[in-house]
Amino acid sequence: MIAVSRRVVLGLLGGGVASIGLAYVSVRSFAHEDLVRMILERHLGPLTMAENELRSFTQEFRAQRPTTFPTENLADVSALLEKLGLASAARPILPGDRAQRLEHFERWLLADFHLLTDYAWRQSPGDPIRFTGPQPCANPFAIIEQPISPAGLGFEG
Repeated sequence: MIAVSRRVVLGLLGGGVASIGLAYVSVRSFAHEDLVRMILERHLGPLTMAENELRSFTQEFRAQRPTTFPTENLADVSALLEKLGLASAARPILPGDRAQRLEHFERWLLADFHLLTDYAWRQSPGDPIRFTGPQPCANPFAIIEQPISPAGLGFEG
């Protein structure tokens, strides 16, 4: 039988507590922009987007869809899993509806990224991505005309 001294047990407990504390601090150091960048890069490849542009996009996304963005704890865990490259493997074991909420968040994030940036309109993949903000219509083939009122046609109503 192996005898374990009290020092070894206390050393292991101290190391475990220190590891948990370090992991907690590192998770809390992620910003929302970090999570957004990691998810976009997983789906679209490396992004050539300045930090201020990404920050503006993230703020606009959160303003338009406040309930879509994950809660602080879920965002932190998701960012850590993205950083470690375990997001796809760990998502099915998340408790409750958290995996579905993250999937919903990613879908809206990708859709709004195409609508709120010039990602699709760049000339080459090396061109920087700019935040353009909400546009009245993103369809380049749309013909937008002002409606003609009946009063403008000489009709009296």
